[in-house]
Amino acid sequence: MTTVDVLQAEARERPRMVVVAAIGAALSLLSPVFGVSLLRSQPDNVPAQLIYGAHHQLGRGLSIGCSVLSLFAIGIVLDFVMRATLARNPDASRWLRVLPMLGAFGLGIVTAASQVVTAIGLAHFATHGSQTYDEARAVTDTGALAYVGILMVLVYVGAVVTTSIMAMRVGLLMRLLAYVGIGASVLLILQPLASGLLGIYWLGALAVLFAGRWPSGTPAAWRSGEAVPWPSNAELREQRVRAAEARRGGGRGRGKAAPEPEAIEGTETAEAATRGPSSATSKRKRKRRR
Repeated sequence: MTTVDVLQAEARERPRMVVVAAIGAALSLLSPVFGVSLLRSQPDNVPAQLIYGAHHQLGRGLSIGCSVLSLFAIGIVLDFVMRATLARNPDASRWLRVLPMLGAFGLGIVTAASQVVTAIGLAHFATHGSQTYDEARAVTDTGALAYVGILMVLVYVGAVVTTSIMAMRVGLLMRLLAYVGIGASVLLILQPLASGLLGIYWLGALAVLFAGRWPSGTPAAWRSGEAVPWPSNAELREQRVRAAEARRGGGRGRGKAAPEPEAIEGTETAEAATRGPSSATSKRKRKRRR
């Protein structure tokens, strides 16, 4: 595809990406809202918690469902950013395009499957058996799905980090936006609640960027269809130094206008007349008199 074709395709797709990113941000916000409302009245001991969860499957399902759909939205957005990045970096490996979809959609599918398995286990625990602690641990153990989920989390983090760094290098994402996306994905392992909050901001900011409403303007790489890397820290410092010197030079120029050459000559003549004859001229006059 030519650069013109790339820009036209992105222009057609960007309005849809605005909607997808905004929906993803809203779902990321709703997921913890449903989760907190469910956990607010939850009992303290584990068997009672499972029985409580079995009787509140709707709230649990809404929370997990919002989380899964949000992951799908992130996968679609990441795929769009990765395609735009590869169009501006033809030397990059083409297989990287599958990484966003594999990570986000894979994690969403595994999360949904774990929810189904857990829901079945909760229903069985609440209606059968003696509801002991051993049976409670068996309900929360999803077996191989837990290991697949860990693998998908790592793939998802790798997809977000790779896409963000590559997009930042070609000038599609500002540094702050890239770092927020990376932080949100890494915090999914360490602190899921903080990850959700950062994810809301990240998706909302991407929606604003795709809509062309970013406060500092749309990055040049989106307009040109080519890579326009962000300046390094050294280059930014050099630009600031040059700007400061230009401001200082402009201030000196505005303080007092430089005199014209004729004015300088006239001033020198007037000063010479005021000082009178020089010492060399006086000596020559004395010699002639002798």
